[in-house]
Amino acid sequence: MIGGTRIRPGSAVRGAGVALACLTPRLPGRARAVLASYVAGWPLSRPGLQVFVVVPDEDAEPWRRAIVPLATSGASWTAVMLVAASAVRRSALPAPVAAVLLGGLVAVGDSLLADLGEQLKARTTDAAAAPDGEGSGGVGFTA
Repeated sequence: MIGGTRIRPGSAVRGAGVALACLTPRLPGRARAVLASYVAGWPLSRPGLQVFVVVPDEDAEPWRRAIVPLATSGASWTAVMLVAASAVRRSALPAPVAAVLLGGLVAVGDSLLADLGEQLKARTTDAAAAPDGEGSGGVGFTA
């Protein structure tokens, strides 16, 4: 926990991938590190820090609902993190220090944004479930 925020496993994996990308000398290797860590972290916990995501309609095929969000968010995440890793590599900081700082920032930021997203989703769900002000959070069925 950092400041009351729990670092999610997927966020830690994505942060480690970004840190590894900062230490990798060539662009293709950096891209593989970032993309592989994003894909590996996805089943552990969904990312809170997403740059661009396409979500198919609910009546789309199940494979499309599973693959399209992962592919679009993974591609945009990789592009943005490659720019960030390249910028950090060109900074005055030593590469290992910069890698740890950027990787830690990504892990903490991703976890914070995932927590915020869950809180907003819970509020929206509660508000939709109790429009009459009961606040029960349950679904009202009548017999």
